Amino acid sequence: MLPPGTQAGGYRIERRIAVGATSDVYEGRDTRGGPVAIKVLAARWGVHAEMVARFLQEAKSLLALRHAHLVRALAFGLIDERHPFLVLEWLPRDLEQGLAAAGGRFAVPDCARVVHQLAEALSLLHAEGWIHRDLKPANVLLACDSLGALDVRLSDLGLAKRVGDTGDIDPGLPLSTAEEALLGSRHYMAPEQWTSPKRVGPEVDVYALGVLWFQMLAGALPFPGEAEHELMFRHMLDPPPIHRLEATAPGATVAMVARMLDKEAGRRPPLAEVLALTAGPA
Repeated sequence: MLPPGTQAGGYRIERRIAVGATSDVYEGRDTRGGPVAIKVLAARWGVHAEMVARFLQEAKSLLALRHAHLVRALAFGLIDERHPFLVLEWLPRDLEQGLAAAGGRFAVPDCARVVHQLAEALSLLHAEGWIHRDLKPANVLLACDSLGALDVRLSDLGLAKRVGDTGDIDPGLPLSTAEEALLGSRHYMAPEQWTSPKRVGPEVDVYALGVLWFQMLAGALPFPGEAEHELMFRHMLDPPPIHRLEATAPGATVAMVARMLDKEAGRRPPLAEVLALTAGPA
């Protein structure tokens, strides 16, 4: 853990607020005293060139991409020439915490609002040739968590990959803040992500967004559980329990979520259709 007062470029570390599989997140201050989040690659991974490269990929990608619903990167560099860091806008709460505070689920219009904002951010990534691959509540930050006015930011491009790029880093390294052996987070991974994690398309992000939409509406995941092999078979073989949404969500929403959770990547809807549906009444 880096001590308070450590300088990260023009920013000062105040305290550690989160510990992930590969990185720690600190609350920091800029030279004018404003709060920032400082993500630092954990020291034990600083000796792995591939992990450093992936960390720097996220930093460079975020600095190059600008969108109202994509977390804003401010700077990156090295602390003491050996600890890669990335400075982000200060958004201390995530969607996981927001859902917990709301009792596990949101009202239909709030769900549509979140999905629309994330679909916009994902559309930008896809247009620029990137696939996120790790959409989940912990990677969705809240800029405003007032129900009826939810404002979210997609974060964590550490697993993002270029469309058509079959190269990747050593799968034996921890690649996700939640899951250490898979390219993604188990509860949100599309069927093809389990079998060919390095050769997936933008459709995996559509699937993960469908899982998240289901979760926000139902107050539970479509495929709960913890055992990796069980989750793999459920995502690959079990039909999603769409009937659980029918009493609470409009038919058009239920039908869209069902399409997003299709086992076949080619049958999932394009994000343009998701945006069109969620732009108006859900």
